[in-house]
Amino acid sequence: MGRMGAGLRTLLKLMIRGLLGSLGGVRASGLDKIPRTGGVIIAPNHLSHLDPLLIGALIPRDAWFLATDELFTVPALGPIARRLRTIPIRQDSPDRAALRRAIDVLNRGDALVVFPEGHESMDGDLLPLQAGFVLLAVQSGCPVVPIGIWGTQRALPPREWRPKHAGDTINVCVGDPITTAELIEGTEGRRRFEVGRRKLDRAMRELILRAKQDSTR
Repeated sequence: MGRMGAGLRTLLKLMIRGLLGSLGGVRASGLDKIPRTGGVIIAPNHLSHLDPLLIGALIPRDAWFLATDELFTVPALGPIARRLRTIPIRQDSPDRAALRRAIDVLNRGDALVVFPEGHESMDGDLLPLQAGFVLLAVQSGCPVVPIGIWGTQRALPPREWRPKHAGDTINVCVGDPITTAELIEGTEGRRRFEVGRRKLDRAMRELILRAKQDSTR
C-alpha cells in the first residue's frame, strides 16, 4: 500500500477514535487476544455502518476488510475504501475472485476482517452466518477471532448515515481465537461449513450478550 496508504490509515484511525468519543465512547475488552502477527480472520457481528470503522480503529494491527461491492460505487467512500485495504465482494452469491484475494491476504500473514452475517442486523439479533468464513479458515489454516459489538446501532442505526450520541458507551468484547481444527471439529466435506457456522454462532452470541451486559453497568 505504500507509505501514503499507511499514513492515511493512521490519520483516519485517529479521526475515527475522535468520532467514537463524541458518540459516547467505547469500552473494549479482550483486544490482547488478537494475534499481533500472522494470518487471522477477525469476525464481528454487524449492527451499523460504524462497525468497520470501529473495528479498524480498535484492533492492534492493520487489517484488510471484506466489504460489499456496493460500497465502491459511492463516490466519496469508494476511493477511501480501496486505500484502506478493502476487498469488494458480491453479496448473496459466490464470488470466487474475492475469496481468492482474501485467502492470498491471509496466506501473506495479514489480518482480515469478515462480517459473517453478510448484512447489518436490523433488530440487533445475530443473523444466520454465511459459510464463506469457514472456507477462508480451512483454505488458509488461519484462526478465527470472534467479536461481539453492542451500541453502534444506537449511534448510527442500520441504513442511516447521520450519527448521533449513543446514549451510553459502545461495547466491544473479543473472544479467544478459534483454530481451524476447533472450528470444524474433525468434519469433512460440506458438513464442515455447518459445524463451523454453529461453532462461531455460539461464540459470537456469548460475546454479544457480554457486550450487552457491559452496557448496563
